[in-house]
Amino acid sequence: MKVLFTAMAAATLLVSTFSRAEAVTGTEYQAVVDTAYTYFNGAAKGDQTLLAKAFDLEFGHIKMIRVDKETQQETVRVISLKEFAGYFKEATKDKWEANILSVDIVDDKMAMVKLDFHTPKTHYIDYLVMYKRQNAWRIVTKTFVAKSKL
Repeated sequence: MKVLFTAMAAATLLVSTFSRAEAVTGTEYQAVVDTAYTYFNGAAKGDQTLLAKAFDLEFGHIKMIRVDKETQQETVRVISLKEFAGYFKEATKDKWEANILSVDIVDDKMAMVKLDFHTPKTHYIDYLVMYKRQNAWRIVTKTFVAKSKL
């Protein structure tokens, strides 16, 4: 009886271990990641079509810290994502690299992505807040910090 009980316990443990080992990634996760990389590639390539696909140009905005050169006073500047996208008119000649550090999705309607990317001169950490509207994920808020490598 002891041997039978031990064998059944071992089999149950083995089956439960295998069932937990399977990773599950939802389709929303991949769509959120794709949106983040669409933004990154659009900026690197100066591709307005990609940026328009990633950004909510109607409602989105970006916030960035600015330091006044004379007073050294910090302020937060807010501009629309439409204006921000307009800064990227040409492909970069430099090599840019990006990695997604984290993704948090809430009710398949809202997501936050932490994006780490490097240019030869600057290291950026972006936080991208997305909403899923009309069956598409769009960045509605972008905040970031930048650290010069020079």
